[in-house]
Amino acid sequence: MHTNDLQDLLLAVMPQWYCHIAKPFKQMMHSGVSLDMYYCIRLLQQLGDASMTELSRWMHMPKQRMTKLADQLIELQFVERVPDPDDRRIVRLRATEKARAYADRFLSQDAAVYRELFDSMSDEDRRDFGEALQTLHRIFDNLPNRE
Repeated sequence: MHTNDLQDLLLAVMPQWYCHIAKPFKQMMHSGVSLDMYYCIRLLQQLGDASMTELSRWMHMPKQRMTKLADQLIELQFVERVPDPDDRRIVRLRATEKARAYADRFLSQDAAVYRELFDSMSDEDRRDFGEALQTLHRIFDNLPNRE
């Protein structure tokens, strides 16, 4: 497929993506938690802990912006600083129990709008949608970091 065709297809799907995926997600955010904060909480849950450099790389954001985000998460008690066992100069960040409870509640209660969306799909559409998401995930993971 040519680049122009991909561009046209991407721009054609974006309004539907916004309507069914992005807008409901933004409406679910509460307690002063931004999308970037939520993503950081989820990433720390997956990793266990991470340095500021690692987080900024995985979050695809400059370290200065990542530091501000981490400070906000610490203030909300979603993240705590922990010393690096191998290097005292490095401070690692770890999600707190409050962050775990927030993410669990978010997935079980607030994200129900997605279960409704998926339940409204035919079995074939749900399978195709899942495969498309897996493909997008793989492709995005292979893209170079854009800060």
